[in-house]
Amino acid sequence: MNLFSFKEESYLSFVFDIRDTSISIAATKFEINKKPEIIYCQNFKIDNYDMDISKKYTASMIKTLDRAILTTRKNLIKIGNRGIINKYFFFIGSPWSVSQSKMIKIIKDKAFILDSGFLEKIVLSEEDKIEKEIENNSKGIDWKIIEDKIIQSKLNGYKIDKIYEKKARDVEVSIFVSFVPQEILNKISLTIDNKFIKKEINSCILSSFTFLRDLYLDKNDFIYIDIGEIITDIYVVRDDVVFGIISFPFGEKNIIQSVSQISGFSEDLVLSSINIKCQGKCEKNEHDRLEKFLKIGMSKWFEKFNETIIKICSEKDIPRNIFILPNTDLVRNFAEKIKVGDSLELFKKFDIEMNTTIIEESVLDDFITNGRVFKKEPYIKMALIFLNNNFNKIS
Repeated sequence: MNLFSFKEESYLSFVFDIRDTSISIAATKFEINKKPEIIYCQNFKIDNYDMDISKKYTASMIKTLDRAILTTRKNLIKIGNRGIINKYFFFIGSPWSVSQSKMIKIIKDKAFILDSGFLEKIVLSEEDKIEKEIENNSKGIDWKIIEDKIIQSKLNGYKIDKIYEKKARDVEVSIFVSFVPQEILNKISLTIDNKFIKKEINSCILSSFTFLRDLYLDKNDFIYIDIGEIITDIYVVRDDVVFGIISFPFGEKNIIQSVSQISGFSEDLVLSSINIKCQGKCEKNEHDRLEKFLKIGMSKWFEKFNETIIKICSEKDIPRNIFILPNTDLVRNFAEKIKVGDSLELFKKFDIEMNTTIIEESVLDDFITNGRVFKKEPYIKMALIFLNNNFNKIS
């Protein structure tokens, strides 16, 4: 399925990265055989993010989306850019989207020719099952598909790009499907109520998975950890296929709250101390004291992480590679602890030697013009790389 329909000439697009407590928006230029160029980029905080009051939480996110678009348009004019925005790309993360992967196997006694209609019926049937399962677990929210993508195909056990009109007895197809509540899709449609402006919606997971798969060709099995402010997303990749996806409601804010309770410091003071520590300006006694509190405060996250991996993988299926993309000082500190094996009791128990890669934002900047001008926006830069690759493939 082709998700993209770019024109050959250059133009300006709005790219959104919607997360648990913030929305980033980048006005970007895409041109054939060139790096994407960021013209303007800004992050907007979602003020009310009480997950227990879902309607209020969603309303706050939608209000922030309106504010982000209006502010960005005004600021583009202020810097002298009056270009027409004719494309909107939305990358939606937790809790606003739900993604699942599914492996479909077809084995017959005799060889048969696989046609697109036959496979489409099977894929649609699986998507219906996934949608019903999600709706049953989400208190009646009306979920709609935003993307369905075949991420790997095998005929008779061998990976192959084009599977139609080929003869086989054993067919294996891995699909990736993402859903978003109808309410959010309606809002996006109202926001872009213009037939001349095109919009495309994807999950944040798809952009990160594609980036990692293409950049690290030698690592076909890995765990990706995305620690948000109130939600942690984890997915496991095996043999270049998303094997399992899971989230739990415990992120940076929860870690800071835990450290605050243990240390007696206010949350602002804890966060300030972490920032000072990460900049190497912390005295040794204070550094050691903070490390002690952080280790205790992070222990609950590690417990949830270990429980999550066990739900996705058995001992023999646990990948040895971990990828983390830090977007704050706290996540960077956290990533360093994971890199040295601190508190990953699950892997120690099974005597698994881990290889942790901390993806620096500078790695992403190498693929983007003006990337270094706009700092601490790794997620949206990953989305831009994903879009640019697809732009150049079909142009």
